[in-house]
Amino acid sequence: MPTKQPSAKYLARAAAFAEAVDIGLAIAGTLSEDISATQWEDTYRNPALAPEPPFANLRSLAYLEDAFFTYWNEASGEHIERFWQLLAERDLPFERKDIVRGVLSRGRINSDIEYQQVVDALVIQEEMGKISRAEAEKLSAMLGRFERRAISRTKLRSDRSSEP
Repeated sequence: MPTKQPSAKYLARAAAFAEAVDIGLAIAGTLSEDISATQWEDTYRNPALAPEPPFANLRSLAYLEDAFFTYWNEASGEHIERFWQLLAERDLPFERKDIVRGVLSRGRINSDIEYQQVVDALVIQEEMGKISRAEAEKLSAMLGRFERRAISRTKLRSDRSSEP
């Protein structure tokens, strides 16, 4: 059976993402940090441009984007501002997001991606003074609620699958 080809929408988004990765590599290469271009290409760029068949969909691409943009959304500095400026100049379809601020203002974690970003950012943002102790406690409570909802959904699916 022939494998399904990625949609035109996927291919366009993947090309834009690959360009964003290239911009990130160029900027990271100017820093004194040890950045492995091969690792970034193997982790982000290549899987987006040549995905394995089960991952040739926009949801899988969103996970790659999330992993890549986490640093560019959470860090600060001149190089971060330059990265977002270059993406805007090239009219790439990505916007800088403050997921933690969005979750705080909404009062709820809506997806696995948001959950992972809050888990990754919680301590760092509190230490950097981007969120207060009270906001960190609110986020911790939201993480707990999201985890309980996920457990409930899993249990419900399990119960339904065991019905005769």
